[in-house]
Amino acid sequence: MRSSPARGTSTVDRRHAVMLRLVGAGVMLTVMADTTATTLAVGVLRYTPAGAAMPLGDLVWLTSAAFIPIAALLATAGRWADLCGRRRVLAVGLVVFVLGGIATVLVDSWSYVLAARAVQGAGAAAMIPASLGLLLGELPESQRRGAIALWSSASGLGCLLMQAGGGWLAATVGWRSLFVPDVVIGVALLIACVGLPPGRRAGARGVPDMLGAWLLAAGIAVIVLAISKAMAWGMDVVWLALAALALLGGALAQAKHHRLPAIDLALWRRPRFVWGWLATWGFGALSYGLLTVQPLYLLHLGYPMLEVAMWLTPTSVAVVVTSFLAGRLVKRVGAYGLIYAGSLLCGGACVLVLTQAGPTVWGLVASVVVGVGVGALAPGTSVATTLAARPHQYASAVGAATMARMVGGAVGVAVVSVVIDHPFMTGPFAGLAGALALCVAISVLIGALALTKITRLRTDPGDVMIKVPRRMLLELRMTLATVAAEADALLPVETRTPPMDTAADPAMDLAMDPAMDAVPRQRAAEPGPLASTRGHTN
Repeated sequence: MRSSPARGTSTVDRRHAVMLRLVGAGVMLTVMADTTATTLAVGVLRYTPAGAAMPLGDLVWLTSAAFIPIAALLATAGRWADLCGRRRVLAVGLVVFVLGGIATVLVDSWSYVLAARAVQGAGAAAMIPASLGLLLGELPESQRRGAIALWSSASGLGCLLMQAGGGWLAATVGWRSLFVPDVVIGVALLIACVGLPPGRRAGARGVPDMLGAWLLAAGIAVIVLAISKAMAWGMDVVWLALAALALLGGALAQAKHHRLPAIDLALWRRPRFVWGWLATWGFGALSYGLLTVQPLYLLHLGYPMLEVAMWLTPTSVAVVVTSFLAGRLVKRVGAYGLIYAGSLLCGGACVLVLTQAGPTVWGLVASVVVGVGVGALAPGTSVATTLAARPHQYASAVGAATMARMVGGAVGVAVVSVVIDHPFMTGPFAGLAGALALCVAISVLIGALALTKITRLRTDPGDVMIKVPRRMLLELRMTLATVAAEADALLPVETRTPPMDTAADPAMDLAMDPAMDAVPRQRAAEPGPLASTRGHTN
């Protein structure tokens, strides 16, 4: 397939274009399937003798242990991908991810399981920005929005496949078997990397900021730890919060002085990226919070794992379908239009669930609406952040944006677990109802942010449709008057056109420009240098 080269793009043939899309979608499918596996595993462990003795805040570290390195290393990994080659970083990330998955399945100690999950998170941190950066860097500009939509909808497909098959795996083999499909797909993607173009490198040379990356990772880890232990440790978490601020401040200081920082501060000087980053952060907190609440809610009602998977499947189907359709709508309604609609749907669905006493037809409708909302939010936030960067920053932008989603997810999962274990509402489902109410509040915040951005982007019709053409017409009339005076000066005296007395017909001025009185009038055009030749004939 030959495409006309565009600024910041390269031309790829059909085989490479297909492989780019398949591998990019496969990476997001694998990462989201892994995330869904952890939420299902937490739900299974919650109602087993071994897991029942552990607080939910400790169990959700199965998810947070992977989220923290993903969130901390995404920006740095994106930077490495831009500098060292995106296919190379993608391959390294896949190797690390597969090894971490194998360890998660085989090790016995809970501490070792969490360490293996952290290794998987580090591998995913390299895979995510390298895959989308490679996709956007090699495809023509006209195909990038569609590629982002495919990349985002693949996450819903990964969630769907894991929920459809994960229930059976967990019920028949055990919770560790939930991580086996990730290993198999990771190996297949690693083989497929051979058929990808290497990806362009940025011109900068040097070693990326490792100290800044570690400081960022430590700061995010301390934040999640402080939230998850807030009720158990009391005021001691204040010291953790101060330590987190110090670590994050150190990471920012490193970014200001290092030649190749872990955080690309140039992106943060672009207001469009900042707005998109904030929306993506809220999306991460909302989506992963809901992903944690849904299976816990159904398992709490006594449903077996297979039926839980059946109840969750419609949500994932709606995510896949909506993400695909949203990729076609983003040009019409804009990224923030999708974000606003998605947040409105998610919040409304949570309110609908809160009004139900248990799983009903309306609860099933609400789960589908949640899927539609998440399916709109995923491509909307991806487009809002990624396309706010320049072509040489695509991998860095993907890394920073996905970092926002994972940081929001880690915080959302930690807060939801605290609310479930320490409810602020009353009733038999007090903790779960409080978690849903928290999701409603996050939806409102995301919607308010998107609506603010939409109103700021809305142009004044008077500026575009009236003021600009009116000024152009006025300038054109003045120019024509000057040209007419120059031409009139070249004619014989007896053939000159008598000057029009606009004072005698003020309607002429008003017809050309109703706001003429508000615009300074130009002096009447005087004869130019050619006036000395008037009256001469050949």
